[in-house]
Amino acid sequence: MTTPHPTAQSSTYPATHSPATQPPTSQPSAPQTPARQFAALRRSFGSEWIKLWTVRSTWWALSAAVVLMTGVAAIMGGDFAGDVEKGEVTDGTSMGIAEPAADAAMLAQFGLIAFAMLAVTGEFGTGAIRGTLCADPRRGRVLLAKTLAVSAVVVPLAFVLALLGLVAGDVTLGEYGTGGTTVEDVAATTVYLVLAAVFTVGVGALLRNSVGTLSAVIVLLLALPITLGADRSAYLPGGAGLNLLGGEDPPYSRLTAAVLFALWTVAAQLAGYASLRRRDV
Repeated sequence: MTTPHPTAQSSTYPATHSPATQPPTSQPSAPQTPARQFAALRRSFGSEWIKLWTVRSTWWALSAAVVLMTGVAAIMGGDFAGDVEKGEVTDGTSMGIAEPAADAAMLAQFGLIAFAMLAVTGEFGTGAIRGTLCADPRRGRVLLAKTLAVSAVVVPLAFVLALLGLVAGDVTLGEYGTGGTTVEDVAATTVYLVLAAVFTVGVGALLRNSVGTLSAVIVLLLALPITLGADRSAYLPGGAGLNLLGGEDPPYSRLTAAVLFALWTVAAQLAGYASLRRRDV
C-alpha cells in the first residue's frame, strides 16, 4: 500500500494565507460629492493656469492681439478721416468711433485664437496631455478647466481690446467720429472675442492639431462669410459673429447673433468633449 505524496495531498486542500500574505482588498472610493468635484476642478484649473503662463506663446499671442486691435483701428479711422478731407467719401462724412474697433476685431481675434488653440493642441503635439490626463482622469473636467483658464484670460483682455479700439478710433477719426451706440458696441466686441476663443478651445479638442484647428477656425469664422455672403452664412458661426459685431442690414438683432454664436460655441465644446472622451491620446 503506497502513501500519497505530500505535495499531492496538500493540493487537495484549499490554500490558506497568513495575515502577512493576505491579498489586498480594494477600498471603496470616496463618494464624489459636489465639494470634492469642485475641489478637483479647482486643482485642474490651477494646473492649466500655471501652464498657460509658463510658455512664451501666450505672451506673443496676447501681445499680437493688442497690437492688431490698436493698430488696425487707428489705421482705419485715419484712412476714413483722410478720405473725407480729400473729398473721396460719397456715403457720408462721419463714422461711429466704435466701427474701426469692430472691424479691427476681425484681425485681432487671431491673436486670441492662437492663444486658445495652443492651450489645447500644444499638449497633444508634445504628448504632455498624457500627464494631464493621469493627474485628472476625468476628461470632461480637464476640458472644462482648460476652457475656464482660457476664459479667465480672454474675458478681461477682450474688454480692454474693445476699449483700446474705441480710443484709437476716436483719436484718429477726430471731428469725423460720432458716438453712436458706444456701450453696445464695446459689449458686442467683447462678447465676440470671448466666444471666438472658447469656440477655438472646442475645435482644438476635436481636431488635436494646431494646423488643422487654425485652418478650421479661419474657414468657419472668416472664409465662409466672405465666400457665401452675408445672407447665406447668417446662421453659421462666422455669419453670427459678423452680425454681432454690427454687419450691414443684419437679418436679426445683436442679441440673437450673440445667442446663435454661443450655441455654435457650445456645439464645438461638446464635439471636443466627445472626441476627448472616446479617442486615445
